[in-house]
Amino acid sequence: LPEEMAWGLFRQVLKAVRHCSSCGVLHRDIKPQNIVLDLATGKAKLIDFGCGMFLQDMAYTQFAGTPSYSPPEWIYLKSYHSEVATILSLGIL
Repeated sequence: LPEEMAWGLFRQVLKAVRHCSSCGVLHRDIKPQNIVLDLATGKAKLIDFGCGMFLQDMAYTQFAGTPSYSPPEWIYLKSYHSEVATILSLGIL
């Protein structure tokens, strides 16, 4: 996969996450298996909102998603904030 195409696909995932957030939705399970790529058209789609929740201002105290993509705060404190967890998941991609 050429680097330029990979960045374009990643930008689409970022836009999808931003759109979800603007609609008050937190995905909670961002990982490669939940992104469908069409390399012929260069399109990326974020799928599987089964762990999703409505955004809240306070910390989440119940984890949903894939443990290997969980934020360190969850491991140590058993709570996490949506923005931090989302940024971490995107960084792991």
